[in-house]
Amino acid sequence: MLDKVIRPLGINKFQAKIVLMCLCAGVSYGLAGIGVILLMTFMSRLSMGRDSAASHGISASDSSRLGGVAIALIFGAYFIGLVLLTPYTPSVLRVEREMYLWLAILICVFLGLAEDIKADFLTPFLRLMTKFAVWGWFFWLWPDVIPKQLGIMGLDDLLQVPLLAWLLTTTFCVGFINAFNMADGANGLVPGIAFAAFVIFFLEYGRPIDGILMFACTMFLLFNVISGWFFLGDTGSYGLGAIILGYGLNGVIEGDFSIWFMLALTAYPCLDFVASITRRLASGRSPFVADDGHLHNYLHRKLKPVFSSKVMANSATGLLISGCTAGLALLGYITNWRAADSPDWLWVFVAEAGLYLLVMRWLKQQSQQEG
Repeated sequence: MLDKVIRPLGINKFQAKIVLMCLCAGVSYGLAGIGVILLMTFMSRLSMGRDSAASHGISASDSSRLGGVAIALIFGAYFIGLVLLTPYTPSVLRVEREMYLWLAILICVFLGLAEDIKADFLTPFLRLMTKFAVWGWFFWLWPDVIPKQLGIMGLDDLLQVPLLAWLLTTTFCVGFINAFNMADGANGLVPGIAFAAFVIFFLEYGRPIDGILMFACTMFLLFNVISGWFFLGDTGSYGLGAIILGYGLNGVIEGDFSIWFMLALTAYPCLDFVASITRRLASGRSPFVADDGHLHNYLHRKLKPVFSSKVMANSATGLLISGCTAGLALLGYITNWRAADSPDWLWVFVAEAGLYLLVMRWLKQQSQQEG
């Protein structure tokens, strides 16, 4: 169908995608959006950080792992401009705790960057232990960031024991960041969740940094879904996961968000992470070994025959999952269905968990019948 549209214009698919992305970016953010699309196009063609189509079990062609690097460059450029060209001083430069939080985030980003530049440069165990040490150090220095009460029976009692609270919080944070990395496969899945999260953070707090992150994630989501030339890589999934973790945790501590709201917002990575670890351990495999048993893999196999475009099947998979989870939380937030600090978001998370289990079971049965 795309061929019929672009053939009279005398352009190929590659050029048509660039035109479409620039048009959408220009309407959304003007020249700044177009500039970012052109930067991402250039970076996606670099020989460095290439990944094979088989690495995620979804991609139909080789793509670039440097999407997270592109987001980091965009964020860094705007952050420097914000500091040098405006009177605003970001909290990271005036609040010591924020400085240490962003240091922990940056270490996660560099761990991911090492993997994106050279696969298996650091072993999975070394990366895991480094993240545990970094976040354990952060919570040891700032124990006031550790939740004391989440409204979860039994867990609240455990959180009253300082050492145990430190261990549980550190373990959760490391698992959460790994969950984001594990979910990064379908176009628009993790970027869609990140987009929803930063829209909510920006609407809730109005911080310029959240605005920058919202802009960067919007542009990446657009580029990722339309072209399929980029995905986040470990730099992006570790980095965005760590930022959402840090800001979400602060929001819960300060009472701006309930734990159930944050779980509803990030339901898919959390649910798929637990399901994947359980599945691998039950089959006697290492929990660190990647596989194609995720819900997004099964859903992509189901949608692939529906679309003639290889990219659209991939993108439809990611957008469906992120839309039915983070998108649902964003819609509820914007429409004021419930306040973000309401415990009623528990039922949204329960519904998402139930939907995950039902769809996963159905897709597995379909896959077995077709196989």
